[in-house]
Amino acid sequence: MASKLENSVVNSNEELIDLAYSMAIEPHRYKALTQIIDTRLHDIHLSEQNQEKHTINEVADHFQRAFTLLERQGRHSNVATGSIRYINADSRPSILVRKDGIIFHANKSALSSLKIKIEQKINADNFEYGEYDCLLQDIKTLKKHKVNTVISVYNMVLADGSSQIKMALFRAIDYTGKSIGRLCTFHIKWVPEMGRQFQESFGLKPVEMAIVKTIVTGGNLNGLANERSRSLATIRTQAKTLMSRLGVHSQVELACLYSGFTQSNRHSPLLEEVPQTHFDENWREKFILILPNKRKLHYEIVGPKKGRPVLFFHALIGGTVLTQRMRDDIEKRNIRLIMVWRPFFAQTSADGVHKGAPARFARDIECLLNHLKVENCQILAVISGAIYAYACAQYMPKKISSIVSCGGCIPITTKKQFNQMGANSRVAIYLARYAPQLLPMMLRAMLSSIDAGYDYELVQSLYDNSPNDQNVFFDEEMASLVQNSFPLTVMQGYKSFARDIHMQARKWDHLLNGVTCKVVLIHGDHDPAYPINTVRTFIKDRKNFKLLPISNTGQLVYLKHPNLAFGVLDQLEEQCRVNCMGDHRSP
Repeated sequence: MASKLENSVVNSNEELIDLAYSMAIEPHRYKALTQIIDTRLHDIHLSEQNQEKHTINEVADHFQRAFTLLERQGRHSNVATGSIRYINADSRPSILVRKDGIIFHANKSALSSLKIKIEQKINADNFEYGEYDCLLQDIKTLKKHKVNTVISVYNMVLADGSSQIKMALFRAIDYTGKSIGRLCTFHIKWVPEMGRQFQESFGLKPVEMAIVKTIVTGGNLNGLANERSRSLATIRTQAKTLMSRLGVHSQVELACLYSGFTQSNRHSPLLEEVPQTHFDENWREKFILILPNKRKLHYEIVGPKKGRPVLFFHALIGGTVLTQRMRDDIEKRNIRLIMVWRPFFAQTSADGVHKGAPARFARDIECLLNHLKVENCQILAVISGAIYAYACAQYMPKKISSIVSCGGCIPITTKKQFNQMGANSRVAIYLARYAPQLLPMMLRAMLSSIDAGYDYELVQSLYDNSPNDQNVFFDEEMASLVQNSFPLTVMQGYKSFARDIHMQARKWDHLLNGVTCKVVLIHGDHDPAYPINTVRTFIKDRKNFKLLPISNTGQLVYLKHPNLAFGVLDQLEEQCRVNCMGDHRSP
């Protein structure tokens, strides 16, 4: 008879397999997948035997097939209508409402034009009499409806009371896989051919068809009356007669009838597509350097033309984002920031296997510095970027004067370090070290989640146990820029994630040998990935390393306190200048 443990493993494997295959069509299930994997890998970590490792390897073939399925179907962008990105990209009022009537998210247009607030219940005053109760009833029964089909349409009153707008309710899926209501302005593309089919199907006269078009496209009957040189009373009478013939009782029901008719034709999209947000960053200079081996190195430069050069090595989250405040600080401090995209990121070419990647990157940076005629510079590195900073300092010690590492990685050399890492931080690193055959599928699933539109929710989920990191995104500009950085991060697919995770999981402490320049580690006292006590242990015998702990801060210390990082760069540069002057004065 099977033991409870064996049954638990079997059930867990079945759930893992189900979730892996589901990622091809349900990117919102990514979080559930990571939670189960973390539990299983934690068991491996604690196990003294290889039995648990063997049982999780049993799902490896299924993960490989699921990965192949994801790769074959390609990448699909902005399909998650229940995502924050989708709502924010709409230029018209758009809202996500939970089943209890609480507003989960609303875009700028909705917040400014309607009497609503995020995390508050939607107000009855927003609706015509009786429609509020209808909405509450409709969102309680979301599961009865198909995703992305119109459930109902309501008239909502604008905040100034001047007029009303039609808002359609759709069923959408949020990042956790739960049904959520999406309210958006009811704009229908008027396709002449579809209008003709509707007219023929219901035997409508031209004037009746004009009334239908006016109502479903959000126009008003007064404008139609003026257009046809008829009195408003005449048009209203004709509209009432039309609705009676069609068996509908209001303009809203007429719009829903046309909506349903149009949706039955899959080749004629009903609603206008949500426009994509475009960010104009003319202040950012972008370059491609062709390296001696014919590979491409993508880099960007920001700051004064004759400013002092500082290399910037990015993290997985945030890329090369710069807020206006950060740019002003760079300008004031006369810093010429040279931001380099690593292999597999943006347009920088792949560079082969993971082994030896930091050393190869150091050679690429040497080519870049020679190209820019930079003889000596500092490095500002964020999280995983620190690994590459140490490789550069080791490879060309005379060119790197100092390093500032913000929330930087440290080598993972003991099981105790794994135990101290937060679950969200360790799951991918666990996979890379203990079950690497599962990692491609996991990272490809993450990519599908980002492509679908759940990028903001993914970042929030990664830091769900780190409020000090989550509050970084309360800054609206920072949140928008971080979201906008993902297309470059994942331009070449999931392999950018794979490279980043594998580097953190590998034993890379040999890169520290020969790092003689001054290194300052700016580290949050609540870092969920690399707890500050492990960083203290790391620098204990490294005399050229200094720890600068920052209170009430997590891993995203650079995004939260960029001015602090730039200030430390200034201090190190001044110390170097003074020391150099002293050396010149020596006999």
